Amino acid sequence: MSAKRKIKGLQLLALSVLLPFVFVLVMYSHIVSYGLQEDQGEADVIIVLGAAVWSAGPSPALRARVWRGSTLYHQGRAPNLIFSGGLGRYPPAEAEAMAVLARSWQVDESSIYLEDQATNTRENMAYAAAIMRGQGWRKAFIVTDYFHMKRSVLLARDSGIIPLRAPVTAGMSYYVPRERFKYTLRECAALLEYYARKIFTRAFLPFI
Repeated sequence: MSAKRKIKGLQLLALSVLLPFVFVLVMYSHIVSYGLQEDQGEADVIIVLGAAVWSAGPSPALRARVWRGSTLYHQGRAPNLIFSGGLGRYPPAEAEAMAVLARSWQVDESSIYLEDQATNTRENMAYAAAIMRGQGWRKAFIVTDYFHMKRSVLLARDSGIIPLRAPVTAGMSYYVPRERFKYTLRECAALLEYYARKIFTRAFLPFI
């Protein structure tokens, strides 16, 4: 093999490694920058997405999300809350655990709506949207961790919700930097899956 061919082969190898890395880096940065932005204004409801319930009770992530949603409520940004999350490894359902916390933080019982069946983000949004349609609501604050915000907003729009971002930021979260990196990287993969599903559906749905 000539020297020129070797150099060309090495260049192609470097590109094959570098391009995916750059792509993921750009997506990672976008997820973080998008998720850290908070939208202003008011909404009909605040949708608080669930997180784990541990054997000892609500996880710190769950508490942080409920605190964020309750704060918005007390600021008058929306008069209602939907707590969305089904039963995980330990009872009760995430929605029920969140409602208990919210009541202890002086959220009025009449303002709380429970969605206790969802097991993933797509279901969170679809089931919360059903509650909203029943109440005649259209606009909602989405409360989740910042690295989860981009996909949550996309799925909210798919479900007919007008979403406003209200992230649990790094400063509010209990996640250490290593965990935030891990979960953000996982969101890169989940976002790729979301877009792939969209492309597949648009391409093949007319033929199904």
